[in-house]
Amino acid sequence: MNIAEILADLQAQHDETAARAGGLRHQIAHLAAALTETEARLADLATTRKAIAELAPAGGSQSGRFWTA
Repeated sequence: MNIAEILADLQAQHDETAARAGGLRHQIAHLAAALTETEARLADLATTRKAIAELAPAGGSQSGRFWTA
């Protein structure tokens, strides 16, 4: 194997690695966006839960206005 073949092989390996890295960067960006959206939804759920807890009658009795699952 001569130098030109070695360099061509190294270039091909580099190109494959760069393509994989680009795909991984894309996946990371997608997962980060999904995580951000999930965190926002969880915060909304926590706010909703707090509002329901404040509106629910004390002692756990049902007033007909709210129901439990």
